[in-house]
Amino acid sequence: MNKYRLTGLAFITSLSAISAPLSAQEYEVVELNDFEVVGKYLQTDEINALKTPTPIQDVPQSLTILTSDLIGLQDLTSMEAISNYVPGIDAGQGEGHRDHILFRGVKSTADFFVDGVRDDVQYYRPLYNVEQVEVLKGANAIFFGRGGTGGLINRVTKTAQLGQDFTDYSLTLDEEGSTNLQIDTNLAIAPNASLRINYYDEDLSNHRDYYYGDNSGVNPTLTYKLNEKTTVTASYENLEHKRFIDRGIPNSNGNPVESLANVTFGAKDDNFSTLDADITRIIVDHKLDKNSKLRFSFTDNEYAKVYQNLYANDYDAIAQTVELAGYRDTTDRSSKILSLDLIGEKEINGLSHKYVIGYEKIDTSNDNTRYYMDTTGVAKDNGQTGDKLQKGENLEGVSIIGSRLDLTNYSYNFNTELYDDTEAELDISSLYFSDEIALSNDLDLVIGGRLDTYEVDVIANPGTQPKVLSASKKDEAFSPRLGIVYKPEEKVTYYASYSESFLPAAGDQYADLNQGKNYDTLDPSVFENKEFGVKFDLNNGISVTTAMYQLIATKPTGSTAGNDLKITTEKTKGFEVSALGNISDKWFTSAGINLIRGNVPNEVAERSASIWNLYKINNQLSLGIGIVYKGDSKGNGGKNLLPSYTRVDVGAYYKIDENMRLQLNVENLTDKLYFPHSYSSHQISVGAPITASLKIVGSF
Repeated sequence: MNKYRLTGLAFITSLSAISAPLSAQEYEVVELNDFEVVGKYLQTDEINALKTPTPIQDVPQSLTILTSDLIGLQDLTSMEAISNYVPGIDAGQGEGHRDHILFRGVKSTADFFVDGVRDDVQYYRPLYNVEQVEVLKGANAIFFGRGGTGGLINRVTKTAQLGQDFTDYSLTLDEEGSTNLQIDTNLAIAPNASLRINYYDEDLSNHRDYYYGDNSGVNPTLTYKLNEKTTVTASYENLEHKRFIDRGIPNSNGNPVESLANVTFGAKDDNFSTLDADITRIIVDHKLDKNSKLRFSFTDNEYAKVYQNLYANDYDAIAQTVELAGYRDTTDRSSKILSLDLIGEKEINGLSHKYVIGYEKIDTSNDNTRYYMDTTGVAKDNGQTGDKLQKGENLEGVSIIGSRLDLTNYSYNFNTELYDDTEAELDISSLYFSDEIALSNDLDLVIGGRLDTYEVDVIANPGTQPKVLSASKKDEAFSPRLGIVYKPEEKVTYYASYSESFLPAAGDQYADLNQGKNYDTLDPSVFENKEFGVKFDLNNGISVTTAMYQLIATKPTGSTAGNDLKITTEKTKGFEVSALGNISDKWFTSAGINLIRGNVPNEVAERSASIWNLYKINNQLSLGIGIVYKGDSKGNGGKNLLPSYTRVDVGAYYKIDENMRLQLNVENLTDKLYFPHSYSSHQISVGAPITASLKIVGSF
């Protein structure tokens, strides 16, 4: 499809959207059968991450929910794409092979959950089977345990619907050559049982040389109602991913080298990531009476991950050469996660209590290896010179010829220079409770806490070292939560909250208790979130949340063994505003602003904002326009200066009939050259240029 024809059409439709008369009208939910472009299915009032569906107004913290309809209309395909339109979270590069989100300035590769269950392996998470994505801001240990230090993301998956038969599908093509096919089918196989199967297959391509992605996933779920009191939901998911790793371009004097924006600093066959995943879930809901139930959940996760890459480690602007470093990592992780919750509502001494009491048990086995690049064919002896391990060699003086690297005279491998071989075993037990107490008709007190017992054993076999480095650590941490919710009238809520979370010294990927670092002597880092906010609904249907927050991180560094123990404190203060809903019966909007006060963390802009609008022209045609703004920021480690940018995205939606629509989305309409994030000095990501995609969405 002609690139300029697609983008030209998008430009015309966006101008039409801007110039369309937008008169204020009485709020009315508009439903377009299975495909609403304005209406209640673009927003939801309930969050599932808190163990029971809870109205947003009653949650004493800032949060954002994106429904599958909204995700589809905006053509959001990743965690990074979601972060562009959610205030308070930002995306990092993640070395080109994983989701890397900063929650209120705290970076994490592990604070991801599926139906409230931990999903902490490093990979790019697909969205083909989600009902909604829930983004919670602030420390969130009470239902999730360790991590969740600045926030977390929970994906709520689609489950089989009793008594329904339907099939939904979508096919997306873009001008770079990417394709994405998704199928969602639900079958009522018995009066009390249904089967639902979600499937996707994508072939990725983008503006960068060598880039590719061959990813697929299938997720069948079974819902079986045993009787009026008991329902069983069983799910299995298989993911197979392989994609190119692109770690961006170098800097010069701390700034991106724009003249190198079209150069890929890697090798076609040596930069890749693969993932094989098998996830089994079983949930049993049993009603005890009309006001309480038991929920049993069991998840078995099996992940095999490999990533290998070359990347720019240094840059000579005069000679136009780079130094390349590289390594190969493997991760094999299996987790068994069991939880049991008592959820209910009860009146005690004239006060109404909505409560959750739960227990969670996690057993995880994790094996990691790292091989650095070997250019000599002789592995370094990592065992005879003490605990300090030696990394492999680099490729020096690699010439940049046009838009390619000249690797003709270089030889290397990622199989002989073993740097690290680490095995970890985790045993975690948790007890938690939460109680929402109605002190009066307009005042609620939310109290809760979680006690975690976290045990980890790490064995490291670095290189050819004859001795085995091992460490063990047991932590016990109590994470409290306290909130006040005041509702003086139906559409206005004031709240204040205090919450804590912790991160053990093993880190969020379990491998840091080795190599003589003495992490086994350190207490966990503690994160405290203080927040005050107001939530209110405007008469036309817009829901607004404003929040002021302060996140304090207390981190021990050094070691008690070396008598150099230090306690560092990092504070992040900010202000968030989000708005979501219908301005009129034809106009839907979603907007957010995040402002940082005082110390600005790396990878986060002092000011960022986004807005997305959907306007219904008539019963067939609707138009969308989104704007993303990110101010100046520093890269990971403060090693780069990334200039501010504004990106414009547009969309057009044409309803062919009751069962089919065509959708055109264009990202970066103005073709802005921008650099969204960086991992290190010479690894600066290059944002995509103007890119159009065409999607057909239907059902039968």
